[in-house]
Amino acid sequence: MIFNQLKLNLLKLSLIAGLGIGLVTFIPKSALSAERLYFVYGPLKFSLSVDSLETYAKEGRLTKEFAFYANFIDKETLSNLREILQQRHTIDHVRFSRLLRTPMMEDLLKGMGEIFSTHYNYNGFYAIRSALILAALNQDEEGWTAIDIMRYFPTEGIRIDLKLASKLMKNDGFAASN
Repeated sequence: MIFNQLKLNLLKLSLIAGLGIGLVTFIPKSALSAERLYFVYGPLKFSLSVDSLETYAKEGRLTKEFAFYANFIDKETLSNLREILQQRHTIDHVRFSRLLRTPMMEDLLKGMGEIFSTHYNYNGFYAIRSALILAALNQDEEGWTAIDIMRYFPTEGIRIDLKLASKLMKNDGFAASN
């Protein structure tokens, strides 16, 4: 009798566990990637979708969302932005991954992580490094672009500290932040 009760409980537990595992396989996994860029300058915050940038890069067309911000940028800077967004890079992902793990590159990425982060007061170092590696790993025959890096950024948005970026540009680079 005890043996039958134990067998019944074990059967119930197996059925529940099997059902749980089965249901998990049918739940769609969300692919987390940056959908928006969040620009922060002190108390000012605004955002732009990565889709808008991609449309501009591929077609040269300004979406309604991006056109608003483009009004504040001169034509030469807009043209340079499009070139940067279209620029393709090819690199062996294994070598690139190793390069990104050298002390010099880690310092550079940590400096970049102060500007490009996942959340307020978080350094984006790991997010940037993973996005770069994934872009190189998944590159097509033509290579990867800045848009690909944004797409592989492991959060819904990329927070960009414009005040710090401006300060670092004036001081000629990321080394000035250390």
